[in-house]
Amino acid sequence: MKTLLKENEALQKEMRQVLEKETHQQEMERLRLQNHIAADKIIYLKDMERRLKAMVIEWRKTEDKEKVVNMIHALLFKQKEKISSEKQQKKGNEKFEEVGGDIKVGLKVRMAQNRQVGIVKEIRGKKAVLQVGVMPITVDLKSLVVVKDRELE
Repeated sequence: MKTLLKENEALQKEMRQVLEKETHQQEMERLRLQNHIAADKIIYLKDMERRLKAMVIEWRKTEDKEKVVNMIHALLFKQKEKISSEKQQKKGNEKFEEVGGDIKVGLKVRMAQNRQVGIVKEIRGKKAVLQVGVMPITVDLKSLVVVKDRELE
């Protein structure tokens, strides 16, 4: 009985150590991710500052203030959309690779317009019903390309 208690205590101690190590690794990964996001934001903000300074100089030099206002609007609103779509595209490219071929029920496909990946649940004429997350979406077959999970090297 004493040996079972000692074994149990040793197993509990080992389990606590494993849990502590896993918790520590998760915390380190979270901090690493936060630092990466912060670095991206700093780069973005420095670029925006440089561009806005150039806009101020342009504002002072030009007579056509409307043109500068339109440039500022495009910079502030369209730049953020562009960056988020580039990140989404890059993220999608990392996880899946295009294999092409005929679209069939059960295959993974990527939508051309927003690069989202879903599974073909049904084909209705020239359209396909995809399961993307929890929602089914109907999409034209010609805007889809067959993909597969990228092999980790």
